[in-house]
Amino acid sequence: MPILRFALLAPAALVLAACGPNAEHKQSDSTAAVVSTQRLQLSTQLAAQKDSLTRVVLEADEFITHIDSSMSKVKGLPKEKKSNQQLDPLARQIGNRKLLMARVDALVQRARATSAQLAKSNGANTELRAQLASDSAMITDLSTTIKRQTAAINALSLSVDSLKGSTMQLASTLASTKTELSSTQSNLQAVETERNTMYYVVGKEDDLVKKGVVVREGGTNLGFAHPGRTLQIARMPDPAAFTPIDARTVQTITMPDSTHRYRIVSRQSLDNATVVEREKDSFKGDLTIADAGRFWAPSRYLVIVQH
Repeated sequence: MPILRFALLAPAALVLAACGPNAEHKQSDSTAAVVSTQRLQLSTQLAAQKDSLTRVVLEADEFITHIDSSMSKVKGLPKEKKSNQQLDPLARQIGNRKLLMARVDALVQRARATSAQLAKSNGANTELRAQLASDSAMITDLSTTIKRQTAAINALSLSVDSLKGSTMQLASTLASTKTELSSTQSNLQAVETERNTMYYVVGKEDDLVKKGVVVREGGTNLGFAHPGRTLQIARMPDPAAFTPIDARTVQTITMPDSTHRYRIVSRQSLDNATVVEREKDSFKGDLTIADAGRFWAPSRYLVIVQH
């Protein structure tokens, strides 16, 4: 009998442990918290990278605007074309830079033509001299500015490339983090579903004995009677003989025939349930579980015998 008591108490202890936060749940919660924190840090870093990229683009735009402002004072150069707004900021800068260089080339060619024309006129044309002096000063100023800013643009380009690489890496890391978080959540949901899955079976005594769900134990064998014999749930019941339910959503178990009386032979207690009519350990009507935690704590397997 001590061995039998231990066998009956062991499943109950396991179920009680399952109802509380186990090591797997704690590990899943910890993983989810770490992943959530990492995701927030990556999002913040990605936002900072985007801000840096924006500043780089604005600095380059300011440089091109400054040069273009100086060039607009010179008449007869190629007109400015509106950049395609559908292009990304870097592509628009490249287009604007090409237009700027075309206008500088046009200015240099005009200065050379003016110089050649002035040479042919033997230096007698004052107007051509003035134009040549103005264009030469403009070219000198632009050349100095372009040399100074070219180094800055090259540095900005390297910074943009670096920021692009960092942004792509951050995006990849963020995607990996999202996948990891999704997997963790799925695993946690699977654990919660398994933890809250309970099993019940309702039937006549002989049918349940044949299915291996319950066993008859003890008593005296008098041939025609067995006084003292008790009906107990099997030590290792077959889950296939039971109906699985989710204890979080199922509160009522319907009895097949409301005119019969029923009795719970597993370790659950009627004290944690509500029935239409109760007499000691037997009842009539459907079984409504008032407190799922207490009702299912002794065992995940509920066996109800029809009298």
